[in-house]
Amino acid sequence: MCHPRNGILPTVLCLLCFLCVAQWDSTVDAQRISIDITQPNFKRIPIAVPDFKYLSPDQVQLAREMSDALSNDLEYSGVFRPLDPQGFLENPQAMGLAPGEIRFPDWQRIGADFLARASYQVQGQGVRIEARLYDVVGARMVIGKVYEGDARNWRLMVHRFADEILYAVTGERGVFDTKIAYVQAMGKNKEIFVVDFDGSNPLQVTRDQSINLSPAWSTDGSHLAYVSFKEGGTRVYLINLRGGSSRLLSGQPGLNIAPAWRPGSSQLAVTLTRGGNPDIYLISSTGEILQRLGQGWGINVSPSWSPDGRRLAFVSDESGSPQVYVLDVGSGQKKRITFSGNYNTCPAWSPKGDWIAYSGVSGGSHNIFITRPDGGEGRQLTHGEGNNESPSWSPDGRMLAFSSTRQGGASIWVLLVNGTGVRRLTKTGGGQEMPRWSPRLGGQ
Repeated sequence: MCHPRNGILPTVLCLLCFLCVAQWDSTVDAQRISIDITQPNFKRIPIAVPDFKYLSPDQVQLAREMSDALSNDLEYSGVFRPLDPQGFLENPQAMGLAPGEIRFPDWQRIGADFLARASYQVQGQGVRIEARLYDVVGARMVIGKVYEGDARNWRLMVHRFADEILYAVTGERGVFDTKIAYVQAMGKNKEIFVVDFDGSNPLQVTRDQSINLSPAWSTDGSHLAYVSFKEGGTRVYLINLRGGSSRLLSGQPGLNIAPAWRPGSSQLAVTLTRGGNPDIYLISSTGEILQRLGQGWGINVSPSWSPDGRRLAFVSDESGSPQVYVLDVGSGQKKRITFSGNYNTCPAWSPKGDWIAYSGVSGGSHNIFITRPDGGEGRQLTHGEGNNESPSWSPDGRMLAFSSTRQGGASIWVLLVNGTGVRRLTKTGGGQEMPRWSPRLGGQ
């Protein structure tokens, strides 16, 4: 917290199990590219994604839908720049798939570095997708994959192919199997929802008919901790996304807010008011208090763990205004890392450990910033387009989800860590806030 359907995952995980059935010449010693999209001058890699070739005359509409889904995935990654199909020199339904059938000079002529080529065939309730990635400059195949499964779930197969492309080129997995949890206003109440990384398939998780806030993913993505007023004061609850059951996690007298899972463990940092002052405590998954983490006369809230679980970013007002600090859990030493502005909150530690994002007031509105864990190299990513708050990192460290009022009511938006590629994720009116990006859910 930045200020004082049952069985969701089994369906996802079961669907992912069937995807990669066979592969040949897979990831052929691709010369992987060093990617640093934190640089504002980073140039995306041009890739051509023609319509998938249909081998089923009764399912021709999927040709464009599949290619659009793949293009969107690659665009969202921040690494690739899909080329406009209007400039392609070949009819995607006439051209072949095999290396000997690809006219590499034609694709070079339109500026493509890579070509994603695929076909599909629907048989009954099933679909078979044959997908290949070509290095246009080197005139060779980099990936060859076959995906088979329920035709209704072809999008998951396309997501998996996008992930394979990203890994082959950069050596890093994408986020195409992830979800984002967020708070949705519903009249006087607020409930927790989750949505796919690209904004599709929004799904209501809680039905407490109360005020629910601050969703936090467990490190394996199987549970969400969240704050609710459903039994009076603030308490932290835990919902099992694999079965839909929920239970009380922390119900200490006073405040119970701002849950944050410690990476690789079942422990959480939470803010409690034991002794009257809001401080950060380490608790077990059963709610047992293990350790007091933040100490001082100020209000200590909004914990966010470093990837190794040894340090904690948090907000304290001990200097007179809310500022971001970093605590070494082992030694108890803390250091203030934000000094620009008098209102900095919502820290979020990047999954690679190299940045801390936060929301700070600048020019009269809340904006998203990033800084190194030692407070150096501060950068402002948003610039007064409404209020921008609650940043949350994608698992690959390339993107940030955040809430913004730039188009009226609060919605969830995503941008690249270099401040470009801003896109709206939730499009169901307003009232969406406090996004939290899941870990990878497909066993990557």
